[in-house]
Amino acid sequence: MRKLAHYIKLLICLLLILSGEKANAQAALVQKAIDKVGSYQHLKYQLVSKIREYTDDTMVSIHKDLLLKAPGDTNFGYFFRMEALNPGNSLPYIAVYNGKNLAELHPQDSTYTIDKIKPYPFAGSLPGYLKVISNLLKKKPSEMAADTTIDAHPCSHVVLNTYDTVINKEHLYTRIHIFIDQLSGLPVRIMANSRSANTGDGITDYYLEFRYTNYELTESPQDLVAVSVPEGFHLPLVQTPVPVLLAAGTVAPDWELYSSDGRKLSLSQLKGKVVLLDFFFIGCMPCMQSLKPLNRLHEKYKNVEFVSLTSRDSKSSVTKFRGKYNISYPIYTDAADVEAQYHVTGFPTFYFIDKKGTIASVLVGYGDDFEQKVAATLDSLL
Repeated sequence: MRKLAHYIKLLICLLLILSGEKANAQAALVQKAIDKVGSYQHLKYQLVSKIREYTDDTMVSIHKDLLLKAPGDTNFGYFFRMEALNPGNSLPYIAVYNGKNLAELHPQDSTYTIDKIKPYPFAGSLPGYLKVISNLLKKKPSEMAADTTIDAHPCSHVVLNTYDTVINKEHLYTRIHIFIDQLSGLPVRIMANSRSANTGDGITDYYLEFRYTNYELTESPQDLVAVSVPEGFHLPLVQTPVPVLLAAGTVAPDWELYSSDGRKLSLSQLKGKVVLLDFFFIGCMPCMQSLKPLNRLHEKYKNVEFVSLTSRDSKSSVTKFRGKYNISYPIYTDAADVEAQYHVTGFPTFYFIDKKGTIASVLVGYGDDFEQKVAATLDSLL
């Protein structure tokens, strides 16, 4: 679900400050739809999302959301149940919130876990998106596009041109499209198209599409049951301990992998060299932010072996990804066993291995001082 959470945050980030000083009729149209959604005590719908980002692959997921208005709730203003079935998963992700706890359900063994109260998953719901759009509409107007038809329903089409510029001869932009059913007054589709130079040394073309169907607006006696942990579910009998990252001074576990271009490599081959292991996956936002500095560091530290590893991405996807973003260092695939050996649970995770083959340091995540931290650590090992 980290990947899904990342895509939800991405759409919100794309809703930047609007441009233009035109009439507010279209903004009023969108606000009317937002107010209508917000007026329902019971809101249930199905969402099909399509997301294409750093590669040519399109991720499709199916969501079923139920939201109950809860004016006294200070966290979200709603109780909810949200289900998401993602590619490669046979079971859905299910989150429920009843005003007391945010819980994730695991139907396969009738267990549940309590999560910290956090913006996601509510931020990914229709009311969550519309709240962001509503705030933007108060600042500047939008633009009206031609009416269209979706699933045989006439729809109004409003476009938010949030960013439009040319940098180094590249046309960069972000456009958010909102389609409103003219009969029901409800949103039926939200789309985003964006061209950005924020990732690595290349251009990213984003496409996101969210289709809303099967609205149910009538309250049901089972609503409060649906947003609570089901009867018979229980906390796991045995709590799975969170793996602790390998400590400095530990002998780095050996491994053998193949890069996206077929190069075979093992850690034992690199003894006598300083090694930087980068555990990442395509689409992880902090991983993507690290691409440019890693390229610069790879160029600077010729005598350091940079090894990026992914367990989630195919060789073909990695090959296209490296070419698109001009990544100079190799990327190795099928690294699930190595992730387990190194107790990696968060991304990106960077292990620094000294010339003797022992772990010198570990860094998790990405920050503004990432490049300086990595350079300082490498300097200390050379």
